[in-house]
This record gives sequence, structure tokens and C-alpha cells, in this order.
Amino acid sequence: MSNLYTAADYKYKIINLLLKNKNFIKLISPEESECPELDIVDVLLGGKWYINGEWYTEQGYIFDHDFVDDTIKEKKTFLFVDVDIPSVQKGMFMDFNLYVFVFTDKTLVRLNQWSSPTAREVKDMGYFATDTFGNRIDALCDCIDGILNGNENLYGLGDVESNPRNHLSTYRPNNQYYGKCLSYHITNYNVGGDQCGI
Repeated sequence: MSNLYTAADYKYKIINLLLKNKNFIKLISPEESECPELDIVDVLLGGKWYINGEWYTEQGYIFDHDFVDDTIKEKKTFLFVDVDIPSVQKGMFMDFNLYVFVFTDKTLVRLNQWSSPTAREVKDMGYFATDTFGNRIDALCDCIDGILNGNENLYGLGDVESNPRNHLSTYRPNNQYYGKCLSYHITNYNVGGDQCGI
């Protein structure tokens, strides 16, 4: 298995880890599909399906690349997951940099008693908010960081730690969106898994 295969697989694992978290999904606040056969994960990942003689398309919310279709009609929250590999040691241990970009339409940043989720729901999840005010991006960053940072139970993901510099930075893909980028350093990712007896 090549190092580049492993990098692509790593992004897939991170995305799937996020998709297993109910708070993360609630904070993204995806709209349900018009097609009853498509579940919330299908909607979040996006794609095109031919079901019962009809085509269904979902733009998606979560991507393994750092761009989204320019023809965005709905006000949504998006997430990009990407990696780079600054070094490979002995052909099997890689140092990864993991980047998680999360951003939303400016009208969706502020959480209140009428938003989805409400500020109170976010507070009850354990993220910073008052009963009447919250910030969707701050809550999502807190949620994502809680899932990834220093979690020793992430089988097959190596040691995930905050990058010592620029762990959290502002991200604005254009003047209609506001967001943040979380960056992590991953070490000791074993390409061969346990097959090598290491």
C-alpha cells in the first residue's frame, strides 16, 4: 500500500469518525433529502443516485477536498478534511498534517432560540453558549477538537495532537462565509497495520 493511498484512506477515516457523532451532525444541521431512501449520511456526503427510475442529487456538506460547487443556492455549513505528508520515515511511519476546515453562511453563524440547533441545545451539548446566544463555528470546532485531539481510542489513526502553531485559524473562502481551520499533527501512523508485527 502506497503512502498516498494511506493519505486518502486517512481522510476517509476522519470523515467517518465525525459522521458517527450526533452532536456534530446536529451542529451541521443538514436538510433531509426529498428521497426517503437516502439517509442523513448520504445527504452529508452528497452524490448522485438513480432510485426507482428517478435521479436524486445531493450537493453534500462534507468533502475530502478544499472546494465546494460554486453554484450554492442554499445557506449551509460545510466541512473540508485534507492532509499533507511532510515526512516519511523508514518507508512506513508517516507524519501527517490534518486540516479540518469548517465554515458556514454568515447568516447561520449566530445561534439563538430560533436557530437549528438552538443556543440552549448547544449549551446542553456542553459547548459554549448561553440560553440565547451561541456561535455555530465555535461550537463545531469544540466538537471536532473533542473528537480528534489527543483521543487515544482512535484505532488506526496514530497519535493525533494539536499543531503547536496555528492550531486554530480563521478561514473565509469568500465574503459570504465565515469559518475556522483546525490543524493537527499525526505521528506513528503504521501503513502496514499489525501485519508487520510492529
